[in-house]
Amino acid sequence: MKQAYFFLAAMFLLASIASAQQAPLNNFIEKYKRDQGFTFVYLSKDLLEVVAESKVEMKDWQKLHNVVKNIGSLRILASSDNTKAPALYKEALNLIPTDEMDILVTVRDGQDRVYVWSKDDGKAVTDLILLVGTTDDFVLVCFAGALELGNVSELARMFNTQAVEQLAQATEAVSVEFGISPNPSQGAITLNYADTDDLPAQLTVVDQNGRLVASQKLAPTTTQQLQFPALPAGLYWVQLRTEKGKIGVKQIQLVP
Repeated sequence: MKQAYFFLAAMFLLASIASAQQAPLNNFIEKYKRDQGFTFVYLSKDLLEVVAESKVEMKDWQKLHNVVKNIGSLRILASSDNTKAPALYKEALNLIPTDEMDILVTVRDGQDRVYVWSKDDGKAVTDLILLVGTTDDFVLVCFAGALELGNVSELARMFNTQAVEQLAQATEAVSVEFGISPNPSQGAITLNYADTDDLPAQLTVVDQNGRLVASQKLAPTTTQQLQFPALPAGLYWVQLRTEKGKIGVKQIQLVP
């Protein structure tokens, strides 16, 4: 039993360290993601699969699975404001933890720049960052998970502001809406869901690094009480899956 407690404590400590290391880039995304003129997309592995398999006419995001597999989470921030793009690129570039990550791809074409960095734990790639900066566009993509990499250079051709906007629209079309309160929370939340024709089935919680930290089956009701007392304070993504396989995602802040 002591070993189990030690293991859990070690996992929480490692998660806290990783979160602290990535805090500047996380803060950058939080700073801009709600601003007008920016497109922000958050995808869990399950939601990405729903989007890729949907019949929505859009860029073929199934190709993404051929390049980066085992995605835990995917965050994208983009702006097509050509008055801000160069400054955003410089600001984000200065926040990349280059002392912890290896450069995989560098593309320079005139004033256009594309970089891809990766980080591993000695066994597998755990993080991938793609940064695109042109005179007109800015795109930042943060992957997390136990990643298997294919043709990484293909990523640069997949992500631009137009593609990100299409992805955001497709994600909205196949996702479901739900509510969680209070937010921030000390670990106890109320889940509210309105669609009685497609009731909730499962809820999972993912941390900022794409790791699954909690999962529980849901009652087929529109309102229910849930508790996550074991999770340390911080930002998390709460994912709801319905009986028909649709996905909804909300961010929640847990406080002491």
